[in-house]
Amino acid sequence: MITSSSSPGSVVLAWNNIYLDVVRRIGGAPGPLARIGGLMHLAMYEAVNRLTPAAHYPALIDDNLLSLPTAGMPDPATSAAYAACYALTTAVEDYVTTTKQMQGGVLNPFDPFQVHPAADPHTLGLAVNTGAVTTIDTAASEAYGKAIAEGVLKAYPADTGLSMDVDPPLDPTPGEWRETGSGPALTPQWGTVPLFLLASQPATDYLPTTIPNNLLSYPALLASPLYAEQVAEVKLLGEAHAAARTPEQTEIAFFWANDLNGTSKPPGQLYTIAQDVAKQQGTPQNLLNTARLFAMVGTAMVNASIVAWQAKYFNPSAQSPLRLWRPETAIQLADTDGNPSTAADPTWQPLSATVSGTRFSPNFPAYVSGHSTFGAAWAVVMQAFYGRDDISFTATTEDPHAFRDENGIRRTRHFSSFTQAALENGRSRVYLGVHYQFDANGGYEIGTKVGEDTAKVFADVPRQG
Repeated sequence: MITSSSSPGSVVLAWNNIYLDVVRRIGGAPGPLARIGGLMHLAMYEAVNRLTPAAHYPALIDDNLLSLPTAGMPDPATSAAYAACYALTTAVEDYVTTTKQMQGGVLNPFDPFQVHPAADPHTLGLAVNTGAVTTIDTAASEAYGKAIAEGVLKAYPADTGLSMDVDPPLDPTPGEWRETGSGPALTPQWGTVPLFLLASQPATDYLPTTIPNNLLSYPALLASPLYAEQVAEVKLLGEAHAAARTPEQTEIAFFWANDLNGTSKPPGQLYTIAQDVAKQQGTPQNLLNTARLFAMVGTAMVNASIVAWQAKYFNPSAQSPLRLWRPETAIQLADTDGNPSTAADPTWQPLSATVSGTRFSPNFPAYVSGHSTFGAAWAVVMQAFYGRDDISFTATTEDPHAFRDENGIRRTRHFSSFTQAALENGRSRVYLGVHYQFDANGGYEIGTKVGEDTAKVFADVPRQG
């Protein structure tokens, strides 16, 4: 038995911070990293929800996957901490083992395209941080939390979708994605992973429509006025030293970037904002509410990553996908696109940069924007949880190029709603020079849809029995 004291929901925030620190240390692809956080927070929610008799929310993991202990008196907060510990450590071990020898895997400290890992001196701790002062049956809580984590990991096994392998064409057609110097195609199979908690919904139900169906082939799209307009805009606003881009647009570009290893990545930035909003709204005063919020956010972002990667690599179908080249390729090779309204600039480079200043585009197709998909799904579940969109908040960034104040502190940005932040997140990718606006619009479209469906799973419905 142990005695412990803290705010009821603080255990969820503490483990979210541990997860974010893990992401900063191991780096890698946004989809698998989002999956790790989603598993951890789903396990925490499931433990707290099942141990809260008055809860009005459904149990989300099939009882047949759980071997819950019957002895002792497990404490909800302590059980959630142990569930987080087992889910996180197992998921990280699986990820590192699977991707260790694959491009896009764990952090390579010699990779010039990355930020150095966080240099804080403390050792990553896995301490249990529990609720109100009470005597806790630690053994029962650990057994219960571990059983929950094992059930969640059985529901979503680690060996699906982590393959980094792809066979790019030796002579890609104009319009098709090809390497830009930042590495081979990243996690091309991620769009085949089953969605979390949406078993009846394949990722193909969430294909974007911002590029019309009649343009979903390279010859048709590249010859269109729509394509020429999109290329012209990013060419004007997204170039490394663009005179037309305003200082605020440059600030927005880097504020939302967070692409580099050493940061908490795009999902991590949204988790951090969720923490700030939760504290502002007093959510941590209730353990179940806090666990539910972060499980909603985590699950939505896993699903956002899957539908975005489905669109990137398999839209409109696996047989004839439109894996669209990045703006830097489109602009440098515009003399091959057959469109008289575009003009090639072989020296054009995006604003996006490594910590050393090397310009780069993320190494996967452009359509749709993953940032935009993440942001839209996050915004929807935040709205669903709080019952409103117009909650004001201040957001932070970890991008090394973010603007700083006179004291060297990275500047924050203020938003009046979740939707406003999500739309700016998507738009930022045009200013950064790595996406077209229809990438952002398409990501926002499918992110909104998958976020809405994810939120419904967590609806307030009294349990039966």
